[in-house]
Amino acid sequence: MQSGPDVDAVKRFEKELGDESPRGVVLIGTAFLEEKLRELMIARLAPNPSSSDTLFDGPNSAFGSLSSKIDGAYRMGLISSTFCRDLHVIRRIRNEVAHEPQSFRFEDPSPKNRIESLSNSHGMYKRSPNWVEKNGVPSLKAQFIEAVSWMVFYLAAEKERCPAQNTRSLEFGYRFTYDSDDGLPKSYQHT
Repeated sequence: MQSGPDVDAVKRFEKELGDESPRGVVLIGTAFLEEKLRELMIARLAPNPSSSDTLFDGPNSAFGSLSSKIDGAYRMGLISSTFCRDLHVIRRIRNEVAHEPQSFRFEDPSPKNRIESLSNSHGMYKRSPNWVEKNGVPSLKAQFIEAVSWMVFYLAAEKERCPAQNTRSLEFGYRFTYDSDDGLPKSYQHT
């Protein structure tokens, strides 16, 4: 089993996103993040006995929206509060694209501020002054792609490391008999 992300796959993903329009970068990148978040959550949950998953599928599902998946993953302990916040930043950028599909530009004030906050949050460029001096600060599009790509591959790697939740055994009420204390946990037995 591989211990970290496949660097070549990260580079391929970044190249594919780089070839997209600003709108495509945001929509495709966010869709990949949402799918990887869903996969990680499903890996942590007890197996689903049905072919459809009412937690994720359908109009009234608990984790039907990206926002609820982000908050659910945080509350399940799958992601940190910082990662949670940054996923919400990306979700907000995606929402801007949905409301301004034709005129979306990374350089507009709102997406620019949000992308800069993502870069400040993960701090890769701050921790790499020699690289920045040699290569310059990446474009806003490249910064967005960088954030999305490492997050996608982090979620994929976490899914591989995530311990599966076992289905619970039957609770004592399904095994209890009044004829004896057998089947009761010691803490419930009469003394």
